[in-house]
Amino acid sequence: MSAKRLPPQEQLRIVLEGLRGDVKLSELCRRENIYPNEYYRMKDRVISGAIESLKNNRKKKDAEKEQLLKENEKLQEIILNQAEEITLLKKRTNSNY
Repeated sequence: MSAKRLPPQEQLRIVLEGLRGDVKLSELCRRENIYPNEYYRMKDRVISGAIESLKNNRKKKDAEKEQLLKENEKLQEIILNQAEEITLLKKRTNSNY
């Protein structure tokens, strides 16, 4: 079976086993019925995918942080407006007595 036809979980398992170094790469490839160059391509894709995932996670967190900051600003503005309205109402109420 070609490495490209293996499910991603299997590719990850094979790459991690190869990285552990418990088994010679030639033995691992023979057992998994793949060529060593396929292993190295899988390894490159796994590492690239992990790096990309970490980058996307950071971008996602930055976007969430930006949204929370905007929401915080809106809420602060609402609080200020309500505080001004309360102050105005108190002045009107006190001037009616």
